[in-house]
Amino acid sequence: MPSDLLHLARAGQEYGTCAPADLAARQAAGEVLATDHYWRPGMKDWALVAAFHAPRPPLPFARPADKPSNFFDDLFSRESKVKGLQLLWDKLAASPRECLLSEADLAVIATQVGYDVRKRCQEELKQWYRQALASYLADRLFVPAEKVNLENLVRSFGFDPGTALALHRAEFESYYAVGAMTCLMRAGTPEEKARQLDVLAREVPLPPSVVAEAKLRACKTYFGDLYKQYLVREDDENLLDPSVAQELRRMANVHGLDLADALPELSAQVAQSAQLWQLYKAPLTPIATDRELGAEPCYWERQVDLYQNKRITVRRSYGGFGSSIRIFGSLRYRVGSYDVGRQTEDQVVQVDAGRLLFLAQRAVFDGDFKNLNFKYNKVVDIVSYTNALVVSRDSGPDLIFMFTDGPAEAGVILRRLVRQVKG
Repeated sequence: MPSDLLHLARAGQEYGTCAPADLAARQAAGEVLATDHYWRPGMKDWALVAAFHAPRPPLPFARPADKPSNFFDDLFSRESKVKGLQLLWDKLAASPRECLLSEADLAVIATQVGYDVRKRCQEELKQWYRQALASYLADRLFVPAEKVNLENLVRSFGFDPGTALALHRAEFESYYAVGAMTCLMRAGTPEEKARQLDVLAREVPLPPSVVAEAKLRACKTYFGDLYKQYLVREDDENLLDPSVAQELRRMANVHGLDLADALPELSAQVAQSAQLWQLYKAPLTPIATDRELGAEPCYWERQVDLYQNKRITVRRSYGGFGSSIRIFGSLRYRVGSYDVGRQTEDQVVQVDAGRLLFLAQRAVFDGDFKNLNFKYNKVVDIVSYTNALVVSRDSGPDLIFMFTDGPAEAGVILRRLVRQVKG
């Protein structure tokens, strides 16, 4: 065991050890109390933790090098900016509280240099703050003592909250994003991960609204990856076990998110994939219909528009260079060339609208102008789109059924029925 470790005791019972550099952080986290006692080799007796003074680390930015005053400094009988920054740095280094200057200290510096250092050297102090921030985040572990130091620097440098936030927002948003994903990906229950995210949110000096936005982005990535991890692909469709879908919603609730409200796009994908799972895995159930179908059961029915590929001939007019010559009064003579041509092209055109039904052995389209049906053993391909279902048969043109509600569901049911008929 390293000889510099502190032995910790509470109410007369020793309960652990701690490195001197970690004592402040463990106190801030509530693990060690100021009323506890510590001892390390070489000490005669135990002492109160409140009386422990850890060696202070150097300031996280360098003391400015000497530089002579300029013409305007001499003209206004004041010290150079570098002199003011050096005095401020020295006061900070010797301050009883790390990185914190009192108003009295600042007044003394102003008297010595002839100006308010915080006003004249605002840009230099911002640079110091950025250097401190980079130093504290270099190890990707922002401890409570470093948070206190940054807060002290904000007060010492006279920054308003908006200025401080502008200086460190991007860095801490990045720090939170990495930390949040680390918490979410780590092994543990959703409840444990939620508690870790709460601790992380308290550590970063960001407004609650900013933390909430960063948390939402992290959860969007995390739950999106989980969704993809549990997907099952069948017939180019995404299927998700409904129990997994329910667990994703529960996990989101643990993190204070309603999946449908917070991540509507992902929620819709989860719901659709769970529905497709049921359609693929559960037995097909006949539905009621008002059509006369005899004894053959119906498994799906919807209002659709029927489209087909049609070869259309288009009449196009072509005119060459021409001019108009005035003959007399309003009478003019036009000269030039003119021709009419015809061009054939394929277009998808609507040919009817009506009800589409999937029966046990065949599909039936009951249209406004005509009826048609096709047997499943004649189907060679089925393609689902977001708003359409395209059925290719071994003869005749493709049938394109356009509708906005349920093309994926229709494709699943039709494929199952075709497979059943073809064996």
